[in-house]
Amino acid sequence: MSVPEEPTLRQQIEAVFVQLREAVAMALGRHTIVASKLDESRSELEVLLMLDDIDEPEAQRALGRAQLLLDLCRGMAVVPVRSR
Repeated sequence: MSVPEEPTLRQQIEAVFVQLREAVAMALGRHTIVASKLDESRSELEVLLMLDDIDEPEAQRALGRAQLLLDLCRGMAVVPVRSR
């Protein structure tokens, strides 16, 4: 039985890029600041995907920021906002 291979850095970036694109579309109507930050992060990953040679430390930082924003967006979708 073979062990599944770990995704490459490019595959990780591509997966998060798709998630960011979906999150931007979801956030556009409700949270414009969050949508803007998600779109900036998606653009950052898009630039990395266009490169032939991806700088791993830079990619890890970009993936970390993207994951934080995705987590924030998912939390906002789940937690109801209370007005004061």
